[in-house]
Amino acid sequence: MSNIEFLLFIFLSSFVLQVYLVIRSIRKKSPRILIKYFFAPVLISLVISYLLQALFAISEVSMRQLIGNLLVALWCVKSFYSYKSVKMVLLINTLNTMRKSISDKNYKSLISTVLKISCIQFLCFSSIFSLNYLSGYSKLNFVDLSGLIIAATGIALEIYSENRFKKSQKNILVNDGLWSFVKHPNLFGIWLFFLGIQVLAFGAVGSEWSLIGLILVSIIIFKYVFFEYENKLASKYQNYIAGENLSSFFPFLK
Repeated sequence: MSNIEFLLFIFLSSFVLQVYLVIRSIRKKSPRILIKYFFAPVLISLVISYLLQALFAISEVSMRQLIGNLLVALWCVKSFYSYKSVKMVLLINTLNTMRKSISDKNYKSLISTVLKISCIQFLCFSSIFSLNYLSGYSKLNFVDLSGLIIAATGIALEIYSENRFKKSQKNILVNDGLWSFVKHPNLFGIWLFFLGIQVLAFGAVGSEWSLIGLILVSIIIFKYVFFEYENKLASKYQNYIAGENLSSFFPFLK
């Protein structure tokens, strides 16, 4: 099985699963299922990757691959119970487009929209998919350990940020501690997680192409989600000044 065939099968599987989520949401007349389980296709694609690897004897499972898949699987499961605000920012325009397509009974447009979000999702996680084809030597090296530490640090930042938000009083803006260094530690944690997975993927054979995933994630977080967050905070808090450029993501640089 060639690399292209492997990736194409993974993408088509992910697309079919995304279509299933959309159909379930339509039947329930609520986008909650799609929002909650938006990253479920990625999780199931990991299992499909292992099945393909075993069925076609593509390569042996390496420790690098196991660590990368475990981290991504944990992140996906975690996404079922968190990241709601991030997913809403990412999907708000898509949901509006879907609603219009459904009301107009334009199913061709609906499928096109699902195909688009499946492509973006696939590219964002391209590092783990490339790692699952030819994961390289089983023995871990310094680069692998660095990737593991970076990804684990990202997850730790996300968990810390979420717990801090839960414990803070409502309508009180958190801007001390970690927030004095990074405006949105949860977003920075997500970016660190994808960076760590990409570093792990560097140990795989022919994985250089997957760097496009990290670039796409960086654009989504720092050029889109960040400013959407800033605008929402500015509308909620009168004294809050929304950042106008990327440097405002790190207040200590000012």
